[in-house]
Formats: sequence, structure tokens, C-alpha cells
Amino acid sequence: MSVEDQIVPGRSCGTCMMCCKLPDVPAMDKPQGKWCREAAPGRGCKIYDTRPGECRAFHCGWLQDATLGPEWKPETARFMIYVAGDGALTIMVDPAAPGAWKDPRYYPAIKTSAARLMERNMPTIVIIGSRRVVVLPDRDVEATIPPGYGARVVTMEGANGPAYDVVVEAL
Repeated sequence: MSVEDQIVPGRSCGTCMMCCKLPDVPAMDKPQGKWCREAAPGRGCKIYDTRPGECRAFHCGWLQDATLGPEWKPETARFMIYVAGDGALTIMVDPAAPGAWKDPRYYPAIKTSAARLMERNMPTIVIIGSRRVVVLPDRDVEATIPPGYGARVVTMEGANGPAYDVVVEAL
């Protein structure tokens, strides 16, 4: 299946360019949270036809998940959702709007999704610049996750039902 086959019919990036700002793009020597030098805000990528493979292959969760309404489009939400290579649901937040993911339009759904993903031992990680927050069903935990490491959530029996903790380990 091609990457284009994974896009919800009728959806397109349009004027959204958050993927040109939020992630790091090693092939472009572009750091996380900074605009790509080839981004032309409101117009798109200046090198669209020759952009690197990692840019071509990336599509945010809003483009791929029909259950996410228009308010989840990254330029509106000020964050983008995607599944990272380690299987973690990742929410990369615009550093200019660090609290966007806690907005009541999104936060309850993020918590519900995190609880469902916990059943499959898949973490939900929020990235805000250099900060990492692991979203657990019962709380949100700030975590230091160095390059080459990932977060794993463990479930234990607590006094009032399941309790959760975050373990950082080498990938």
C-alpha cells in the first residue's frame, strides 16, 4: 500500500505546514521546533518535487485517521499526532503553544486513547521542545528520554485498581 493510499479521502495538507516546523528532519539539517529553510509559510514547500524521502513518507495522524475531526488538523490544534517508529502514539506540540494538547477539545480524547493503548502496552508521548510527557490513564508524567531510548509503561496492581509507571530504556 502506498503512503497516498493511507490518506483519508478528501483530506489534504492545504495551508497546514506543521510538519515543516515540528519534527527534526536530519536530511535537511532541520532541528525540531524550527521552520524548515525550504518552507514558504502559506504556500508550501519550495522544493516539494525534490524533497527528501523522509518528508515524502510522512503523513500526520489527522490525514490518516477519519475519526479525527477538522479541529485536529495540526494548523488548528497546534500539534500533530503520529505513530513513532517504536510504536508510541506521539503528539508533537508547537513550542509556541505548549499547552495546546491540554485544550478541553483534545485532552479528554487523548486520555481515553492513552488508556486504550495501555491495554496493548503502547505509550502515548507528548513532545514539547525538549520536554517529554508520558500520558497515563491516571496522570501525566514528565520523563527524560534521551536519544536511542524509549518509554515503556508498566502496569501494577494498585490499592484502587491498576497503577502505572514509566520505565525509560534503551531501544
